[in-house]
Amino acid sequence: MRQLHGDDARFVYADSGHANSNITLVSMYDPSTTPGGRVRYSEFLQHIESRLHRSPIFRQKLLRVPLELDYPYWIEDERFDLEYHVRHVALPKPGDWRQFCIQASRIHARSLDLSRPLWELYLVEGLDAVADLPRDSFAVLAKIHHAAIDTSAGAEITTLLHDTTATPPAPATIDGLPPERRGPPSPASGRGSAPSSGLRSNLISSGLKAVGTYRSANAFSTTNCAGSP
Repeated sequence: MRQLHGDDARFVYADSGHANSNITLVSMYDPSTTPGGRVRYSEFLQHIESRLHRSPIFRQKLLRVPLELDYPYWIEDERFDLEYHVRHVALPKPGDWRQFCIQASRIHARSLDLSRPLWELYLVEGLDAVADLPRDSFAVLAKIHHAAIDTSAGAEITTLLHDTTATPPAPATIDGLPPERRGPPSPASGRGSAPSSGLRSNLISSGLKAVGTYRSANAFSTTNCAGSP
């Protein structure tokens, strides 16, 4: 088992009903070049499932020591539920920037369940009236606890969503099994490596275009949503 470092444990202990240590990554995509011109939730779910082996953080949760006599340990979540972690929401009409900011703020403000793996992904559809984005664009909000990532600041989530080449490689196999049919990654597995600076987004299809990516430790403030992005 891997043990949480003291600096990371501090973020866990600091969580309360009024404050949390979430980090939220926001990516926006133009699906116009994908087959059928859209990305379905079922396809997105399958895409994420095929990549969970890339880092142990996706299937591991924290085991806290009684009376907090030592720092928590990472253990495999035997009841891991992918559909709990990967969620699907849509903006109300007209789907403008202010509505997106409000939705993102609400998602970010909710604390993560510390009894589960410390991440959630939200597929947000309905970005139909956001300046500089084509109609039918969608966003992915990746919420992860600060204790679950290191100074690479979300490289694991980035490599979960994207490839580093324009043509996605075929899924690797081990003993003839594709990634989605393997068991949980070994606790000794290393973290995912950071993508190259020339990262090209290839979510679901190699033709999908990423039209914007933002990182925010405080997500969006609804007081800043009246203007353009």
